[in-house]
Amino acid sequence: MRIDNPSKEQLAACFAGLSRRAALAGKPDVRFLDLGTRIVRLVNHSPAFTPHVDRQLAWALKEDAPRHDATLIVWQEKDFPAAALGQLPPEQYRELRLQKLVRPRKKLDIPATVTIVDEAVSRHHPLLHLNTGSGILTAWNPEANTHYYSAANLEPEEFIKQGHIFVQSFNRILKGPESALVHGAVVGLGGKGALLCGIGYRGKSTLAVSALLDGFDYVSDDYLVLGRQADGLRAWPIYSIVTLSPAMYWRMCDALRARFVSNNSRKDKYVLNIAAYHSRFAAGYPVALCIYPRITSCREPGIVPGDKDIALEEFVFSTVNQMGDAKDVATIAKLHAFVNDLPFYRMNLSPDIDKNVRCLREFLEGLT
Repeated sequence: MRIDNPSKEQLAACFAGLSRRAALAGKPDVRFLDLGTRIVRLVNHSPAFTPHVDRQLAWALKEDAPRHDATLIVWQEKDFPAAALGQLPPEQYRELRLQKLVRPRKKLDIPATVTIVDEAVSRHHPLLHLNTGSGILTAWNPEANTHYYSAANLEPEEFIKQGHIFVQSFNRILKGPESALVHGAVVGLGGKGALLCGIGYRGKSTLAVSALLDGFDYVSDDYLVLGRQADGLRAWPIYSIVTLSPAMYWRMCDALRARFVSNNSRKDKYVLNIAAYHSRFAAGYPVALCIYPRITSCREPGIVPGDKDIALEEFVFSTVNQMGDAKDVATIAKLHAFVNDLPFYRMNLSPDIDKNVRCLREFLEGLT
């Protein structure tokens, strides 16, 4: 069910109702998340969220902050059908109650999704989206810049199916003319950062984690913040986790100091906490070039000038699809503008991980 362009009074009642539902879950634990270009006040009403926050967001997590730019309220909501019913307009609510009276043994026909859209605020992202199937609710009160996130099932193997925690909320919080949450990886040497861009299963994560183990400066493996400043493009980490295929994990596990978080319930990726390497994490790291890797069967890896159009398309495509921004022309144009003036290179990866890292090191050290 979709509700378009509700009144301010309806929205105010909706957000007040969400705040009440969150408060019913328990006394809040308030901490802060440093996302580089934004500070978020995290109000957690459910202790079951705490291990997920601690393991995935250890780098960004702060006990205090002098200010904050947005608030994120989280709680566990186990009664989503009732929550969905509470969002229905009065006439539909009455109709469902009549169905229950006439056919008391029949299960109520609760909508699978409830979406509230205000086109004056955003045509691409709803102010509220509830999926009773996945048990996930997200909402945003733009006037207070307060974001809501609730989940029904916080068991590790189920919750990790949603991917990186709060990524959609972070996308909205970080969205601005000079900043964005993007899908990619950044590693570097001597203040020269390489943005590893491309769609999934191209070797970005393996290359980034291998570089981390080889002493490179490290920003991120999967999601990171890009910010355009007066002195150029910079990158910030958010997550303290990496994702590796089981095959790559077993090749690196003896050297990698990481805590196992989940197998992502699909067994095609392992999720690992790498807080042991926080000393290597780099915040506000200069991005000097883009590299799009390709897995090949060549014996020797190589880095050559690359096709900018291919790299741009893959970087933008993977980001907007991950964030649900595929129809957001302004975001697509901004992402293009962020990296358009950087040099682009293609890296042909060999099956030998160590050779790939040496190739990247020699290349970055050879840049003037």
